[in-house]
Amino acid sequence: MKRTVITFIILLLLEASLFAADVTVTAPSQADIGQPFLVIVKSVSPLQHVSLTWQGKDTVLTSENGAFSALLGTDLKNAKAGTHELRISCIIDGGPGEIVHKIKLSARRYPREDLKIEADKLTPPKSLSERIKKEAELGRTAIQTNTSGSAPQLPLFRPVPGSYSSVYGKSRYFNGELRGRHGGIDFRASSGTPVRAAASGRVVLTGDFWFAGKCVYIDHGAGLISFYCHLSKVSASAGSSVQRGEIIGLSGKSGRVTGPHLHFSLSWRGEFFDPAPLFEVGT
Repeated sequence: MKRTVITFIILLLLEASLFAADVTVTAPSQADIGQPFLVIVKSVSPLQHVSLTWQGKDTVLTSENGAFSALLGTDLKNAKAGTHELRISCIIDGGPGEIVHKIKLSARRYPREDLKIEADKLTPPKSLSERIKKEAELGRTAIQTNTSGSAPQLPLFRPVPGSYSSVYGKSRYFNGELRGRHGGIDFRASSGTPVRAAASGRVVLTGDFWFAGKCVYIDHGAGLISFYCHLSKVSASAGSSVQRGEIIGLSGKSGRVTGPHLHFSLSWRGEFFDPAPLFEVGT
């Protein structure tokens, strides 16, 4: 009996080592909290039912050009420093396989921003509480959209040509009061500037919200969602497919803002991370 158990364990270890040798996972061993990173899975043998699990959330990957990939990140508001596991599961040669890749998350310092806005925009009147609650739920549902897919083409397409007026991660003080962290980047854009999709995908939500103003959410697959807000016009419709660089609206100053600009965010399974590095050539 003892010899049988030992033989079984040896066979399991042999199978695991063969799987690891057959499948290559390219991912960083260290990443800063709030920053994006790319995961690429390749294999000598055909892979089926490839899925990825990170920070307690998962998504299904599809093959593109012989590889499986996903664009991931961690949210400054939720992630903790330390070593975390990235798990890749799949079917290979008719059997299940899994690779665990460890990533050390490190804390990163982000700047502070002080903003002055009208008092009625700082604290919404109670009469709007139901509207705001409903809009927040719609937004949460949109960023949790989880369809199969792969990482988008990099670098991302710049939605407007302007430079950044505010960066990801800033502690935002409105009229001297801390109101949270900036979950994206702001582009300088005068009202009426065409806003373009950063990557191809499907529009999952459009709206005219109290905080975000006129906005668009696009699902790019593999858990990745892009978010564009404070528009003056939305030209895309929910359920429609959009191509990288396609116009989805015009910039403006709708919602709670201090002036015209484009707010752009990226999230993976609802976790917002810094999109700025993904616009850099050579990403």
